[in-house]
Amino acid sequence: MGGTGATGAAGVSGTGGAAGRGGAGGVSGTGGGGTGGVRPTVTASPGTTLVKINTAVRRQTFEGWGTSLCWWANHVGGWSAAGRDALVDAVVDPTNGLGFNIFRYNIGGGENPAHDHMRQYGEMAGFQASDGTWDWTADANQRGVLQSIVTRGGAGLILEAFSNSPPYWMTKSGCASGSTDGSNNLKDDSYDAFAEYLTEVVKHFRDSWGITFRTLEPLNEPNANWWTANGTQEGCHFAAAQQQTIIKAVSAKLASKGLTATTVSASDENSIDDAYNIIRSYDTASLAAMSQINVHSYSGSRRTEVRSLATMRAKKLWQSESGPLNVTLADDTEAALFMAGRIITDLRDMQAEAWVDWQLGDPSRNWASFGLNDSRQTFTYLKRFYMQAGFSRYIRPGATFVDVNNPDMVAAVSADGRTLALVVRNGDTAASKGFTFDLTALPSVGATADARRTSRSENLVSIAAVPIQAWSFVATVTPGSITTFVIPMP
Repeated sequence: MGGTGATGAAGVSGTGGAAGRGGAGGVSGTGGGGTGGVRPTVTASPGTTLVKINTAVRRQTFEGWGTSLCWWANHVGGWSAAGRDALVDAVVDPTNGLGFNIFRYNIGGGENPAHDHMRQYGEMAGFQASDGTWDWTADANQRGVLQSIVTRGGAGLILEAFSNSPPYWMTKSGCASGSTDGSNNLKDDSYDAFAEYLTEVVKHFRDSWGITFRTLEPLNEPNANWWTANGTQEGCHFAAAQQQTIIKAVSAKLASKGLTATTVSASDENSIDDAYNIIRSYDTASLAAMSQINVHSYSGSRRTEVRSLATMRAKKLWQSESGPLNVTLADDTEAALFMAGRIITDLRDMQAEAWVDWQLGDPSRNWASFGLNDSRQTFTYLKRFYMQAGFSRYIRPGATFVDVNNPDMVAAVSADGRTLALVVRNGDTAASKGFTFDLTALPSVGATADARRTSRSENLVSIAAVPIQAWSFVATVTPGSITTFVIPMP
């Protein structure tokens, strides 16, 4: 799995002056890097672009990487325990897998048993029937995957519960995929009942299964008007006023049940612009009732404004769902390059404190990191897996993003301050790009930077370490590639 492939220089080169203590510019350092003294003025080597990394300009501290569980967990949860656990290991293992630590569990509304119109694996079972009785054996597949994650994921897991729709019997249309015309579908007298349902599920998970959700999100793309009856998946429109009503109702129920470890997140709009415009209109009580802003990055451009809003309101900010929606991509490699660009933009401009994928396994390969084989109950690694691992194995929870003055790059200092991970995307599939990286703003640097690359022909291969000399290094990144450099800061 990730990390296999050819090894060699393969388009990465290093230059930049004398190695060792007392190198160019009077630098005092070891191994060609440096730990103090006068820093040189770094200029771009011929044919390269100068890029400056500045660890003194600190951005968001990162909580981690993750995924929603629906619908792939409803799918894989039907496999044998061995097959299910093998995939879970590939998701949570930080060395050989993706190292994800954030998981969003879907509290299903449960569809009208008289209906048969949702996509395969997309119809999620609810826990409460229309007569008020509870069935805690429901949703066994998704719950099985969640329990495997909790068992195998180790410390540092962050769990969120979210809802796509109220139970069908609380809806105006009697259908969990939406109303007849795309308008509000929760019955006007059922807001308290819906909040009771969601929080009772959260309470049962805590009390009976030892699983605590840090946040509970009662909404999913609520401003969208495409949630209509007889659709292919659960969904429910909530206008801005109704969003605030359910947020406050859920917060109150959490408090009344003593669920103090769980707080409300909102509002998971499809559009960044919708999220910004609607959440900033929330009243004081609604904002007080929520601890975290969740935003999907499928559409919209107001990333910096959402960040400013979250900072001003003292809320965490997650990019809680994304994927190549309405984007035509020819193959796995194009999908990987596209999503690498999305990740970088979200982390740079939105300064998201978590980045959460929608699907890990999906009938559409462009959305997936794994190909799922039901007959054998096995999986294969797709190009998106290697692309994502180039970020998630090296930018770990607790890292702090720092300034790098190129829009196709992100840089983050590890929680212990000993390494800096730099991810570089070259979206040009025809031409290489050369860079001179100025490290003079780092507190210290080691002698070499490790490098790994994913491209059309490579899957997170380890390439030759790059010499760091006189507080800089030079690298040529190949066409259509994602390259991760790990720079020691001893």
